[in-house]
Amino acid sequence: IIWSEKGFNQPYQQATFGNRFFTKRTIGVELIIFHLMEIIGAMSCGWALDRQSNQAEGAPKITSPLHNNRRRKAIECLVLFIIINATGNILAFCQEQDALLHGVNAFDISELKALKPSLAFACWGFADA
Repeated sequence: IIWSEKGFNQPYQQATFGNRFFTKRTIGVELIIFHLMEIIGAMSCGWALDRQSNQAEGAPKITSPLHNNRRRKAIECLVLFIIINATGNILAFCQEQDALLHGVNAFDISELKALKPSLAFACWGFADA
């Protein structure tokens, strides 16, 4: 699961999608958004995994509730990343469909139409953490 979520689709995201739907000026901003969201995603996941549970301190046993809580938190983070990555892919799919119907237009950051592909970049960045 992790292999399919990490780095497998970045060439499409940053090179193909980004260069097709954004002007040169805008692609720089989009890459900043991507990597900023990657940092926010890493910090969010770290915070979620490091939250203290209501269990007592000490080294947990493999079958202890504390171990199960850590495992549950890790699974929650993985599911969150999968959902956010899928959201970015759905937004990109919609953008690709619009491009098939209406032609490919490179958007500038000042245009409201740049919002949907920008959200895809933000989702991909968060999920890449």
